[in-house]
Amino acid sequence: MKNIRYAFASVSYHKKLSFSIGICSFFFLFFLTCILNLIDLERILYNEVNQVISITDYFVNYQKIMQLYTSFYIIILLFWVLLITLLISISLRAKKQDMLKWRFMGFSNGFIMKQAILETLIPVLAGILTASLFFLVCQHTYEFLLIHFRPLFANGMNIKPVSFFSSSMTIESTPSSTESTSSTAHFLSLTMNLPDRAIFNAFLRSTIPLVVTTVIVTLFLTYSVSRKSKQVIRM
Repeated sequence: MKNIRYAFASVSYHKKLSFSIGICSFFFLFFLTCILNLIDLERILYNEVNQVISITDYFVNYQKIMQLYTSFYIIILLFWVLLITLLISISLRAKKQDMLKWRFMGFSNGFIMKQAILETLIPVLAGILTASLFFLVCQHTYEFLLIHFRPLFANGMNIKPVSFFSSSMTIESTPSSTESTSSTAHFLSLTMNLPDRAIFNAFLRSTIPLVVTTVIVTLFLTYSVSRKSKQVIRM
């Protein structure tokens, strides 16, 4: 309980740093969730197409775009690790005197580590809560934007749409609508829709690595700073 009280007091005192960590966690969580949901949309479309007709070019495009999404997810996660490392380093530097004070007061290394984790997690959790409220309130807008962003992303990566049955017919997708492609002998009907559970799962799968990497980085940096402060006291 003492840790939590001190943590909230520290977060309130270091407002700018706490706000920076919170806003960064919101945007990184948003982008990570977007990528996972784009992967979900691509799988939904692929499964629907694959049940009706098998096209080699479309399968090749599917593999390319899935690899791109995975690469972007990893890159964004690595950027998060670098950014949170920088922010926590700045935060610990600003709180160095506090850590020395706790040492002089006889607080254990475990207390200091726990305190640092709480002070970092509070703004991160605030960012996560804000993101969850956004997805809850703006779910339909979010889904609409994702579905319209998907072909733009593919075009931007030079992945050309695959024609179905004739050179003038290609699949396009719009939220909650059914589109048809027909020829003299075939009819293909596709509905693009992102289930609620898919958004929740993507959000959860993005939150876990975000929190875990934050805790690991905080532990490592705090341990390093704590050891240095211990050496200063002994001198």
